[in-house]
Formats: sequence, C-alpha cells, structure tokens
Amino acid sequence: MPVTSPYHSLPLNPKPNSESPPRDAFQRAFNTSLEEALDLDQWTKGADLSSLYPALQRSVSESVAQERRIRDPIRQQVFATISPKINPALPRCAGVYKLTVEQIETVHHGLLFNGGVEACDGTVVAHSALALSVYQIAMALVRYKGESGTWVKQLYRRDLHITHPDPVEEAREILRRRGQSEGGQSDESRDSLTRIVRRALMDWGERAVLTRASTALWRMGHGNPVPFSLLAATTETLTKDSVAVLRELILQQKRFVFVGSEPSDQLLLTLGNALHPLEYAITGTLKDHQLSDAALDRLAANRRGNVPLTKAMQDCAREIRSEVVIGTYRASLYAPARVFYAHKDFAHGAAAIAIADSVLQSHRGFPMLIDLADLICGNTFDASSFGGMVQHAYAASGEPLRYLGERETRA
Repeated sequence: MPVTSPYHSLPLNPKPNSESPPRDAFQRAFNTSLEEALDLDQWTKGADLSSLYPALQRSVSESVAQERRIRDPIRQQVFATISPKINPALPRCAGVYKLTVEQIETVHHGLLFNGGVEACDGTVVAHSALALSVYQIAMALVRYKGESGTWVKQLYRRDLHITHPDPVEEAREILRRRGQSEGGQSDESRDSLTRIVRRALMDWGERAVLTRASTALWRMGHGNPVPFSLLAATTETLTKDSVAVLRELILQQKRFVFVGSEPSDQLLLTLGNALHPLEYAITGTLKDHQLSDAALDRLAANRRGNVPLTKAMQDCAREIRSEVVIGTYRASLYAPARVFYAHKDFAHGAAAIAIADSVLQSHRGFPMLIDLADLICGNTFDASSFGGMVQHAYAASGEPLRYLGERETRA
C-alpha cells in the first residue's frame, strides 16, 4: 500500500525489511548498543581525539552518499505527485517550481532593494535572582533602504510586590510563596509560567510589529507564522490579542513569508534536499501537519480545563490553518534546503522573495534580511549590556555581588 504522508503526496512502495529488527530504540538510532555506550573501556581517551576522525569521516561519507542516491528517485517519483491534479487534497499552488535569474533580479530591484519587504526578529535576555527576575524582550524591524525600528519591554518579577506593614508577616508571605515555587528543581525552571509567557510575548511581538508597525507591501518573519507558544497562551488577554494578530497577519495582510531556521520536519527537508538551486516546492498546508486535528486535540488537552480560551484558539487555528501553505526551497548549490510558510494566494511571490533574499548569502541560503534584523536586535539589546545594567542597579542599591548568578561572576 502507498505510504501516507502528511502532505498527501508520497506514493512510495517500500520493500519489506528482511533484516532482524534492532533490539531497542537506542540501537536503531545509533547503530550501537546502550551497553557499549555505558562501557568506559569503549570510550576514547580525550588526549587522542585524532583517533575519532576515521570513524567520523566514514559516517559522514556514508550518510552523504545515501542522500545523493535518493535525490534522483525523489525527483522522478515523488515530485511528480506533488500536484493538485494528482492529489486533490493539496492546495492549488502545490507543486515544484524553478525561478530564473531574471525573476530573481526583478525581485531584487522591484521589492527587496527599494524597501518593499520588511523583516522583524526578536530576542529575549533574562536575569533571574532571589530578589528579582528581569526579562527583556526586544524587536527590530528592518528593510534594505535603511529605515529600521526597535522596541523593547522589560518585565520585573518579584515574589511580593507590596510591602507588608509588618516585617514578620512580610517574611512569612515571601517564604510561603517561595515554598510553593518549583522547589527542588533547577533554577532554570523556577517558574515555568514565566518562561512560557516570555516566549509567547516575543512571538506575539514579532507578529504584532509586522502587522501593526510595518508599512511595507511584504512582511518577512522568522520561524512558523503560527507558533505553538501563541496557541498555548494561558492568559485571556494574551490569547485574545494573539488571535487578533494571527488573523490580521494571515487573513488580512496575506503578503508574508516566514522562513524557519532548524525545522524538525525531516520529511520536508528530505524533499528540499532533492531540489536544484532556485527551485522550490509547495507541499501542503498547516492543516496537513503542524495544525492537524490530532495536534489541536493534544494542545487542548494540555490547556487543562480552560474551555473558553481553548475554544477561542482552536477556532482561530481551524480558521487560518488551511490558508497557510508550507514549502521548501534551495537558494544555492552549497546551501541546505530551507522551509518557508506563506499565504496560499501569494505563495509564489513569497517563495520568490525568500529565494531572492537568500541568494545574497550563497553559503547559508537563508534570507539576509532576517539576519540583518537579528544583528540589529542582538547588537542593540545584547546580553552583556543588559547584564551591565543589572549589575549597576545592584551596585547602586548597595549589593554589588549578593544577587548575581554564578555564571555572571565567573572569570
């Protein structure tokens, strides 16, 4: 029987595996037993790192050779099936396409270099201490004409924001609250709610800037336009505005392209690896994979009983998931394939913009405009400057060292 892919388009007929199945998942993944991995006598002495090179070279060569072997079969047998004529479940824009150098030049001069595309990227830095946790969320919006905007928000988290008139009761209340935190775990997981909210705020901020601050015809973002951090938002206010921002971006703006850095979709990356330079493939929608009914059901189960918020976000996800197509492209001969997301009505324009911007970095094959936004954001709101502000504030309060983390005082 044909293999069913999340994109309804892989009619492969695998042969039965005649080899005996490996004993466990570890053996299947690493081709060695866990017992051998736990035997220090099988390890290499650290001073003799050169002895590791032959095994590394052999593994790399075999893996690369295998990927090369499967490229032609994928192009000949799989690419032909990525078509709505063959698979009606696919979006109308699905297929494999190739841009010309002339089309790339048109995008460069007609959109990118005249400021017709703006990209946004954000960053988060944090200081967590017994007395106070500070989280700084920053955004940068850039275009090639030189204009840019930056936004920053600092959040301050204390165990008790109101000073109690009785110092004894104040101490008891602080002890009570800290005793209810995630005691016994690492300091990195002191407050999972804070980590979830600050991630969601950064993802919301990037999309809010693209929809409400950008004036360009096209908007470019980093990652998935519909991130799970927003779908899993746990507060009513954040959920409502996340729904509003996603609908503005996907249902109203429509002219957007998002490019992922390290997507976990190995199937899509395998298809992308078979592409030639300047080729792209549109293989399905978010409904086919990331936002399937099963994925939304799992997400609802994790929200643990907040029915109104769950329904609001599920309704939004079901409304927009079929509007966003997912695809892959290769910008140069040496760069890896990249995954992109776009509105189904403007998917070809989005792919052209992503490829045209990525060819400016042939070694990376990744949009330079996103890298520029990341560079400006990282340099303007870098961790060292933030750390210096925090240290200066503690010093001005008469405690220059007491509340700094071990890594912050490490030589």
